[in-house]
Amino acid sequence: MLIDKHRDGFDFLEVYSRGDWEHTDEPFAQIPASVPRTYHHEGLDPVGPHLCPSDTIEGCAKNQRLLNTPWTVEELAVRHIDGKYCDFFFPAILNEECVKATIENLNALHARLPGPLLPENAPYEFNVGSMHLCEFLTKVAHGADCGLVLDLGHLWSWQLCVRKGDTPDHGIEKLDLSRVIEVHLAGARIEDYSQGMIYRDLHGAGPIPEASMYLLRELLPKLPNLKAITVEVEDATEDAAVEQAQQVREVVQQIRPAWLEGIHVA
Repeated sequence: MLIDKHRDGFDFLEVYSRGDWEHTDEPFAQIPASVPRTYHHEGLDPVGPHLCPSDTIEGCAKNQRLLNTPWTVEELAVRHIDGKYCDFFFPAILNEECVKATIENLNALHARLPGPLLPENAPYEFNVGSMHLCEFLTKVAHGADCGLVLDLGHLWSWQLCVRKGDTPDHGIEKLDLSRVIEVHLAGARIEDYSQGMIYRDLHGAGPIPEASMYLLRELLPKLPNLKAITVEVEDATEDAAVEQAQQVREVVQQIRPAWLEGIHVA
């Protein structure tokens, strides 16, 4: 198994099931109990106008129990419309109405799940709403009294959409950095169109953008409650996965040598 072959190259696994809970018993059981893990769910649709169906919540709870994870990650996006799965993240609308709905949904989910749920900023290919993404994240974290997962590439994707500032951390002062528990990085491709640039998530099938590495270097000293850094590589070759994990580990070693906890290769 890759886990055995590269056990020295990562500290934990973030297990991603694409929201599936009906076929997870066997693959989850193959992960050695000695390997720490977190869980990345999908499909709770926390930014939607209504709470998702009960079977979806129970499925997430089932996977949480199977994996025995300290927390679960869920995108601040909608993946289902009229019960149909969409192969696209419809990200949060950045206004007060969506803040209110998201807080209500997260509070309801927290009451029904066995472990903490950490919302993650979703990728943006278009932006709706006038609120800064970092302000939205802060209001949601405070309103639902929860931590956050900050995906650095997804943050850059939003900056590309709104075309504000000269650096990927423009407006970062609007984000309560103390709420960030986990950071995500992933390979990506930046596509240049006549009306602007779009960030395409590749999850290992491409290099980690320099903008994401810039954000890592800038924010790493400023995240007092950071517990884990995840490199999403499910579409990478074995060599690329190892290389990207090492790339991130070297930055952590340079900036916070006393803290080297949680680089993920899966």
